[in-house]
Amino acid sequence: MPLPTKNPGEEKNDFMGRCMGDDMMKTEFSDPKQRTAVCINQYKRRKKTKGSVKWSDVRKGDVLGLI
Repeated sequence: MPLPTKNPGEEKNDFMGRCMGDDMMKTEFSDPKQRTAVCINQYKRRKKTKGSVKWSDVRKGDVLGLI
């Protein structure tokens, strides 16, 4: 079951309304307090993205750049 995620630029109140009203969320989390906690957690969660690093970003002789 995929949990709702925040859309870019979406305000907290808009996300919470969409998340709380989601049919799957209502089924999986019938207790409104638990559903609220899950929705708040989803709103705060950052999407993990891969960064891009170029060789030019690594300083010559930098030990951390070699790890």
